[in-house]
Amino acid sequence: MLKNLLLLALLTTSLFSYEIIINKTNNDKSKAQELINSCENFWADSKYNHTESKHIYNEYDAKNEIMQSFSSDVLSRIMKKKCTQENVNLNSIVSIIIEEYLKSIPKPPKELKLEKDEFETTAEFNARVEKTKKEQSSIVTKYQKDYSKETLKAKKRAMKKALEMTWGKPTLTNLKYDADNGYFVADINFEAKKDFSKKVAIKVSRKEARSFKQKFDTLKPQAIFDYDGKSVKLKDIRVPYKKKNYMAQFTDLSIDDTRVAVNLKNDLHVDTNINTNITVVQSEVSTFDASNLTNFSELDKLLSKAKQVKTDRKKWLFVVGVEKYQYTDNISYAKRSAEMFVKTAQKRLGVTKSNSYVMINEKASQATIKTSMKKLLRRVKKGDTIYFYYNGHGVPVPSLKNAPFMLTADTEPDFVADEKFFSLQNIYSKLSGSKASKIVAVVDSCFSGVTDGKAVLKGVAATKMVAKSVKFDKQKMVVLTAGKGNQYSNGYDKKGHRLFSFFVMKNIIEGKSDIKTLYKETKSQTYDTSIEEYGDSRTQEPTVDGNLKLRL
Repeated sequence: MLKNLLLLALLTTSLFSYEIIINKTNNDKSKAQELINSCENFWADSKYNHTESKHIYNEYDAKNEIMQSFSSDVLSRIMKKKCTQENVNLNSIVSIIIEEYLKSIPKPPKELKLEKDEFETTAEFNARVEKTKKEQSSIVTKYQKDYSKETLKAKKRAMKKALEMTWGKPTLTNLKYDADNGYFVADINFEAKKDFSKKVAIKVSRKEARSFKQKFDTLKPQAIFDYDGKSVKLKDIRVPYKKKNYMAQFTDLSIDDTRVAVNLKNDLHVDTNINTNITVVQSEVSTFDASNLTNFSELDKLLSKAKQVKTDRKKWLFVVGVEKYQYTDNISYAKRSAEMFVKTAQKRLGVTKSNSYVMINEKASQATIKTSMKKLLRRVKKGDTIYFYYNGHGVPVPSLKNAPFMLTADTEPDFVADEKFFSLQNIYSKLSGSKASKIVAVVDSCFSGVTDGKAVLKGVAATKMVAKSVKFDKQKMVVLTAGKGNQYSNGYDKKGHRLFSFFVMKNIIEGKSDIKTLYKETKSQTYDTSIEEYGDSRTQEPTVDGNLKLRL
C-alpha cells in the first residue's frame, strides 16, 4: 500500500498537476444521526439522500491526522446549507474548511495588560514591560511565518475534505472475471455521488484472480483526483492488493466528463498589520497610596500600649467568629477581628483566659457552640458579667417572618432554621435569662442576609431583608449591632478587620467604658467610614438596643 496517500496541489496556477487520493472513511455514525434527523424532510425531496448525509459524518475522524483540525462545526455549516437548499459546491466547501482551519491558529493577543505587582518595584515593572514588548514582537513575527505555512496546509487539506464530501469513498460491486482476456469487470460507485455509476476493467493475472476475488470484500479502492491549479478531475481508480496497485480503467467514461472548475478567492494572506497592543494598567492594590496605610497592626500596637486592667473572675467572655464557611461565602477578616476581640477583652476588660469561651472557624460548629453555651450558663453567678461577641453571617428566615439566625461554620444557610437553638431570639433569651447581672453583646452582623454585598441564601438576591426584632431583658442587657436590619456588614480593607468590630475595639482600648459613649463614637466612625470606603450603596449605621446606662 502506498505510504503517502495524500499528495495535494497548491491552490495556485501551476504547470504541474497533483494527485488527491480519496479512499478512507470510518464507521462513526452517532454524530451523523443528529444531522440526518434534522434534515430528514429535505433528504426525502432532493437529490441528496441519507447515504450522502451519513458519508459526510462518517468521514469525521478525530484520530485521523487529516481530519483532526476540522471540528463538527465545519460539517454542520455545510449540512445547514444543504438543508436550506442553498448552493453548495466544491468551492464553497473548500472555502468553509479553509476558513475554519485558519481560525484554529492561535493569534497573538490584540491587547496585553500588564499590572504592577504589589511587591514589585517601579524599575522592575518597567523592565518587565520592555521585555514583554520584545517577546510579543517575536511572537507576532513567528505567527506571520506560521500563518503562511498553515495557509498552504489548509488549502491542501480543504481540497481533500471537499472531495471526500462531494464524492466520498469509491466502492466496487458486481465483480466478474473474464479469463480469456485476464480482466475483472466491475461497477464503480461513490458514496456521496448517487448518480455516478460506471463500468471499470481491472487487469489481474489468472494466477492472482481467484484470491483477488476472495478478498474482494476487504479491498479498499482509491479514487485519484488530478488538480492542475484551475480545475480538479477524476483521474484513476487504484485497487491496492498484496503491496501492488491494480488500475481500474473506465470502459464507458471520458475523464474530462468529471472535470470541475476550482475558483478560489485569492484572499488568503498574512495580516502584516497584526500587532499586540500592550497596555499598562494599575492594579487594585495601587489604587490608594500605600504610604497612607498605618498597616493591619494598628489595633495590636494600640493595645500593646494600653494598660492591663485588673482581672475579674466575675467576668465571662463568649466569642464566635466565622471567616471560613463550609456551605456559603467566607467573610473577610472575621477571624482576625474575633481573635483581636479576645485580646482586647482580656487586657482592657479584665476577663481571664479560663473564663473565655472562644470558637473560631471550624471550632464554631453547632455542637461546640451549644456545648460551650451550656457550660457558660452553668458557671455564671449572680453579679457576674457576660461579654458576648458574634462575628459571622446573619440569616433572616423568610418562612419564620425573617426571624434572625446565627450561622455556624458547618450549617447550610437553607437549613439554618432546622436548629432553633441558633435563632437570635433563643441566644438572647438564654443570655438575658441567665444568673448574670449584666450582659453586653457585640454582634458584627446585620441579619439582612447580606455580607460584603453578597447574599447568604442560595437563589436570593442581595436585597437586604429586614430581620424580625428580638426580645430580651433590656434592663440587664444591651446589644450593639453592626448595622440596621436592611444594611450591609462591611469589611475594612485598609485595616484588615471587620469595619464595625474595628471601631468597637478601638474605642474599648482607648478607654470608653460606658455604653452610651462607646455606641456614639462607634456609630459615627463606622457610618462615616462606610460612606468614604463604599459610597451610599453600602452605608453601615450601627444600632443599639437595651440599657444604654450600663458600663463595660
